[in-house]
Amino acid sequence: MTRPVSTNYTTLANALATHFGERLKTIVLFGSRSRGEARADGDHDIFVVIEGLPLDPLERQREVMMPLITELDRLPERLSVIAKTPQELHEDLAPLLVDVCVDGTALYGEPYFQAIQSQVLQLLREAGLQRRYIAGTWMWMFPTLPKHDWALTWKGYRERV
Repeated sequence: MTRPVSTNYTTLANALATHFGERLKTIVLFGSRSRGEARADGDHDIFVVIEGLPLDPLERQREVMMPLITELDRLPERLSVIAKTPQELHEDLAPLLVDVCVDGTALYGEPYFQAIQSQVLQLLREAGLQRRYIAGTWMWMFPTLPKHDWALTWKGYRERV
């Protein structure tokens, strides 16, 4: 699913690809900018998948942002980068990843992202979950409320009895 992206993110993609090489799997723009709903002063939500990232959140953020320091004047303002490893993606189907797959536009590593995206979208279809804009925010809803607590995992939708 490709959407037009008005800001040029080439500098960001090139800096990360040069620094991380084959460890960098994908860069995805998501959120209001990828949906075409961003305000002029809104942030730029970026999701990256990189092998071998530190476990410590501060070390991880530093490792991901360091290659961008010399390019800051050429990058979008209010840049928000979320970094995960391939292993983390496959351990847990986090709600953030679901949103990234619904909204996201690959800026780098499109085949990698499309494989994950198509799997997540299929799981959503099978579960019957629909995303609706309600009271100023996006919410996931079922056409009919489940009778029990539920979970959406990489194995699919299931109700917990």
